Amino acid sequence: MQKKIIVIGGGPAGIEAAKQAAMAGGAVTLISNSPIGGRAGWHSLLPSKVWLAAADALGFMQEVATLGVTANTAVSDTDAILNRIQQVATQWNTNQLAQLQQLGVHIKTGTASFIDKNEIAITFEDTSVEKVRGDAIIIASGSVPIFPSQMKPDGKTIIAPRFAKALQTLPKSIVVVGGGVTGTEFAYLFQRMGVQVKWIVDQYGVLPSFASEVGEALSTVLVKQGIELIIGQSATQIEKQESGVQVALDDGQVIAAEMAFLAIGRKPDLSGLNLEALDVDPTDAPALLDEYGRLPNANIYIIGDASGGPMVVNRAMAQARVASLHALQPEKTRPFQPQTVIITTYTSPQAAQVGDLSINAQHKTAHLAYHNTLKPVLVAEEDGFITLIYHQKEKTILGAYAVGAHAADLLAPIAIAIQQQVTLDDLASIYPAHPTLSELVFAAARQHKPGD
Repeated sequence: MQKKIIVIGGGPAGIEAAKQAAMAGGAVTLISNSPIGGRAGWHSLLPSKVWLAAADALGFMQEVATLGVTANTAVSDTDAILNRIQQVATQWNTNQLAQLQQLGVHIKTGTASFIDKNEIAITFEDTSVEKVRGDAIIIASGSVPIFPSQMKPDGKTIIAPRFAKALQTLPKSIVVVGGGVTGTEFAYLFQRMGVQVKWIVDQYGVLPSFASEVGEALSTVLVKQGIELIIGQSATQIEKQESGVQVALDDGQVIAAEMAFLAIGRKPDLSGLNLEALDVDPTDAPALLDEYGRLPNANIYIIGDASGGPMVVNRAMAQARVASLHALQPEKTRPFQPQTVIITTYTSPQAAQVGDLSINAQHKTAHLAYHNTLKPVLVAEEDGFITLIYHQKEKTILGAYAVGAHAADLLAPIAIAIQQQVTLDDLASIYPAHPTLSELVFAAARQHKPGD
């Protein structure tokens, strides 16, 4: 008998869960309280990536003379970027909807709430209610931003990522608060767009969840690009002024600018689902999940941002596949492998990491600067490095991090190497096309002496 799978959430994790479950033979119902694409596809992630693509292009045009090419002065067109955000979001999310429909996924637009471990109540916009039952329920309800009471966006002079799709005018100056991935990306973005950026980062530094060398290297480059970095301080309050905003720091400093951008953090959004009907406290739920993303209730899974950090889309989609397949084919499904998740910043240069980055007596590193391979030199992107981490005795690849052009792409083979327990010697024996950036990973592996 065909198993019934209910997916709650229409963002990237929910879409992937529904696709995978349908392709594996499940009868799938996807419940979303917003159009397919969710907050990420319409309001935050996708719009920000359109802005970042424009910033990258602008930066490249500004630096193209290094390659011996003369180009007209590049300028940004805010209206054109906003139009492109709408175009890309519509095209991408319409495509996602079509794929779900082709797979036979039943899509219901409403708010989901648990009745019990197998039954969901869907409340529609007209307040009518429908009840649906499933053999397994996958929660992909996403996350919401964290804003202290003294620092809340108003969409005008104090903004957050969700306002990226409606930023009609770029300010002359902005204070960016937050040293995580989002804060880093927007500090870079605004600077590339010609905005004077003051970047407030607390005592944990830039990219605190990354290897320390990564945050230090990337912040150094961004400062050289023109960002003013104020590190070791926390913003405590933002006050609106006639001419913009004033941001107070915990050491007493006051930073003035036309606008402020907040990227302080996010938390799982499990509110409104009535998890209490399952005897589950929403605050505790992420800590209760097993290696397949299941709650103790066995047939209920939580994936993506709703399961906690790191809150990145590729992790969410990987969790979605595991949960969907496990719900249908538990004996054939491998657990989620967090060590294969690549985390990156979409800055220029990029920063990226994957796997176990701990350094101890059993772990060694192999390091290579970008300029030691030809392609980065040819395209004037030789500032960067990649570091591999491997087991000293067994030589198996454990992790890697990189700062440089296309760093996230470089680490894709490392994710496979970690999953398949590939050795450093295995990587060292491979010579990709020359000259390409892909050579960096394998050239880095050759930095150790054979037999060491």
